[in-house]
Amino acid sequence: MRCSSGVFLAIPRRAAKRNIHCKQDGLSKKQVTARARKSKKAATKTNVKKIPLAADGVVTHRAFALLSLTTLVAMSLIFAPISLWPLSFVCLVPWLVYVGSAGQAPRVYFHSLLLGLAFFLINMRWMYPATGWGYLAISIYQAFYLPVVAIPVRSVVRRRHWPLAIVFPFVWVGGEMLRAVLISGFPWFFLAHSAYKFLPIIQVSDFVGAYGVSFIIAAMNGAIADLVIRRLSSGRSGAAGISLRSARVGIAVALILLFGSLGYGWFRLHQDTIAEGPKVAVLQGDFLNSVHGKQVSPVEKRDFYLDMIDGAAGEKPDLFLLPETPWTMFLNPEIRDFYRLCRDSFEELQHRSTKYNAHLVIGSISKIRTPYDLLTKERLYNSAMVFNPDGRELARYDKIHLVYFGEIVPFRFGRLRPLYFWLNSIMPFSGSDGSREYSLFPGEEFRTFSMTPASMPDSTFQFGTPICYEDVMPYVAREFVSGGHNKKQADFLLNISNDGWFGRGVQQPQHLAICVFRAVENRVGIARSVNTGVSGFIDPTGHRYGLVPGESATMAGDNAGYSVAHVKTDSRYTIYSQYGDWFGWLCVIVWFAFFVDYWIVRVQTRNKETASGVSA
Repeated sequence: MRCSSGVFLAIPRRAAKRNIHCKQDGLSKKQVTARARKSKKAATKTNVKKIPLAADGVVTHRAFALLSLTTLVAMSLIFAPISLWPLSFVCLVPWLVYVGSAGQAPRVYFHSLLLGLAFFLINMRWMYPATGWGYLAISIYQAFYLPVVAIPVRSVVRRRHWPLAIVFPFVWVGGEMLRAVLISGFPWFFLAHSAYKFLPIIQVSDFVGAYGVSFIIAAMNGAIADLVIRRLSSGRSGAAGISLRSARVGIAVALILLFGSLGYGWFRLHQDTIAEGPKVAVLQGDFLNSVHGKQVSPVEKRDFYLDMIDGAAGEKPDLFLLPETPWTMFLNPEIRDFYRLCRDSFEELQHRSTKYNAHLVIGSISKIRTPYDLLTKERLYNSAMVFNPDGRELARYDKIHLVYFGEIVPFRFGRLRPLYFWLNSIMPFSGSDGSREYSLFPGEEFRTFSMTPASMPDSTFQFGTPICYEDVMPYVAREFVSGGHNKKQADFLLNISNDGWFGRGVQQPQHLAICVFRAVENRVGIARSVNTGVSGFIDPTGHRYGLVPGESATMAGDNAGYSVAHVKTDSRYTIYSQYGDWFGWLCVIVWFAFFVDYWIVRVQTRNKETASGVSA
C-alpha cells in the first residue's frame, strides 16, 4: 500500500517508527500494522513452498549432489548383474526434476555432464584392463549424451510447458539411437536392458526394437517427474513447470503405453509358434586374457576344449559350439599348413566333427597373405569357422562390425594415415615398441550356413554366426535374419565371444542381457558360447535356459563347463526384422526438432532482450 508521501509500507516497524498513516486509504495505524503482518505471513508461507532446486545458485550444488547421487545409485542398480529392474521406472526422476526446476541452465548442463561421467566411469570400469586410456575416452564421450538430452528437455518443459511424459522418451531414445550408430556405435546401458528379465514388457521389441522398451520406461520416469515438478512449483509465481491438466495427460499417456505393452506381451507369449531345433552343445572355458602377463599356452587351451568336446559328445549333440578364438590359431586353408599348431588343431577338430557326426563352429583368426598389396602384406579377419561332418572344406564368416581400438584402429588408409600410426602406437595391442599393426579387416557379407541335424534328418536349418559384440549391435542380427528379404534367412543364431579380456564380473551378465533383445526382436533362438561366460541359450521370447554358469553364478570362480540343449526356432517374421530401427530414427528426428525449437526460442529471447535494451 502507498502512503500520501509516496512511501511503500512493507513491515509494521517502519509504520510504527515513522508514525505514518495512509490517509489516502483511510486506514488507521492499527489497521496498517495488521495488514502488514498478514502480508508478511503470506510471504513467509510462499517462501516455505520455494524449493532449493529453484534457488538462485546458493544451494544448487547441494541439490545437484543429492538428486544426482540418487539417480547415480538407482541407475547402477537396475542393470545386470544386480538387475533391480523396477527401479528403472523411477531412476531418472531425481535428475529430471533437477533439469526441469533448477535455475542457471549452464550449471544444469555441466552437472548433467558430471553425472554421466560418474555413471560411465563407475559402471564401465571393466573396460580398463583391455582398453587402458580408451576406457576414459569412451566414458567422457558417452557422458556428453546426458547434457545433450537435458538441453531440449529443459527448453520444452520450461518454455513450452509440455509434459515430460511425452517429451522425454523421444529425446532419451533419440540419444540411445545416436549412441548405437555414431563412432562405430556402443549400445550399452540402454534403459531397455534393465528389463531383460521382465519378459512381458520386452515382447514389443519385435515391433519397435529395444528402443521401444526404453521409450516406455522413459515415459514412466517423465510422468512421475511431471507430478513432482508440478507439486514443487505450485504456489510459486513465475515458476517453471506444467499445468495440472498437462501432468494428468502425461501420466495417462505413460500408463497407456505401459499397459498396452504388457497386453501385447501377454498375447505374444501365449502364441504357439516355437519349435525345437537342433541339439547344440555350448562349450565354455574360463581363461582370462591380457595384453601383458603370463597366460595359459595355446596347446593347454586346445587340449582343454578337445576334452570338453569328448565329454559333451555323450549327449549326442548335432552341433558343437566353441567360443571366439578359444586359442591362437589360423584355420583357413591358405595359411594353416604353415604352422604346426594350426594344422594339428584343424585335424583334431575335423576328426571330432566326423567322429561324432556333428557340425562344429569355432572362432579363429584368418590370415590372407597379400604380397602385391602396396599398403599391407597380409589381411587378418576375425572369423567363425564351420566344420562339416562329411569332411568338406571349412565354411567361413568374417566379422563385419569391428570394435574400434580393440580390433581396428581408424584412419589406417587415406589422407589421415599419419594419425593412424600415432593412434596405433598408443594402443596396448601394438607391442612394446608400438609398431605392430593389429587391425583386422571387416568381412563383406552376412553369410548364413545350412545344416541337416543327425537327430532330425528330414529337416534343414539355416543359421548365422554373429561374433562377439556383433550380438550387441541390433542391425547385425537383423541382417542375418532378414538380409533384405521378405522371409527369414536364418532359423537361429550362434553367438561366439571371448569376454575373458574384461576379467570376471559385471560385463559378462550385461552382455547376456543385451543379447536377449536380439532374440525377441527377430524371434529367433540363440545359442551362445563365451569364454569366461555367460554361455547358454535364449529362446525367441527372451527366456534364458541352460546357462553356464547357472543363473545365480557370481562370475568370480571357475566358470568353465558345457551345456547341451535344443536351440529354439520360431515361425514368426517380425516387423523389426523387416524394417529395422525405424522407431529409433523417428525418435532422433523428434529429438532434432526439439533441439531446433530450443535454438529458435533462444534466438527470439535474445532478440527481445536486445530490443528492450535499445528502447530503454
